Amino acid sequence: MTTDWVPAQLCLDMEGRRIFDTALGILIGLRRCSSDAAFHELLGTAQRHGFPAFPMAWALVHLAGGGAESAQPFSAAQSAARREWGQFFAPSGASTG
Repeated sequence: MTTDWVPAQLCLDMEGRRIFDTALGILIGLRRCSSDAAFHELLGTAQRHGFPAFPMAWALVHLAGGGAESAQPFSAAQSAARREWGQFFAPSGASTG
């Protein structure tokens, strides 16, 4: 079922692929998981929040880079990314436990 959903949801140009791969790398680093598990987490999160995978990947990369909220169409995906993964990107002065 997820496999049928993926091709229609991914932006596969070179820049899109780079962003998607970067998001997967972030999840692999955060979760210490396989690339397959990171892929499924990203897709599952996108589906749960009602976004295509690419905006969610972009939002995660933007969040990890410390980016501020941006204009539509990605601001809603950024909010979802902050809810899902924001605790991993606490301000540098905060304790990460």
